[in-house]
Amino acid sequence: MHLLVVDDDKRLLEEVASILTRNGHTVDCVDNAAQAVDMTEKGHYDFVLVDYRMPEHDGVWFMKSVKLPRSTKVLLVTSLVDRNVIRTMFSAGISGYIIKPFDEEELVKNLAFHSGPHAVETI
Repeated sequence: MHLLVVDDDKRLLEEVASILTRNGHTVDCVDNAAQAVDMTEKGHYDFVLVDYRMPEHDGVWFMKSVKLPRSTKVLLVTSLVDRNVIRTMFSAGISGYIIKPFDEEELVKNLAFHSGPHAVETI
């Protein structure tokens, strides 16, 4: 799968990219929502993992600004456990969410679950 990871935490970007690459995925990482919108215009992604709280533009701004194909799924990746935020993000079009911190198994299982019944887990 081809994934875009959007988070202002550069260390998290490196860790997630390493996990996803190790599990056979192609990964692009950006540290802000505006650049993520630009990236989605240049390439097709199976998944976008997007943080909620980022400087300048947040995850809601990203969801309202991006034009993704119906086949691209977005997962919220956040440490902010707030029902209103999660509801808002679902209303904006996310498919699910992962709470930080998470481990490799949790990330891979979430991707497999949201990929549908044809997904094969690589862990």
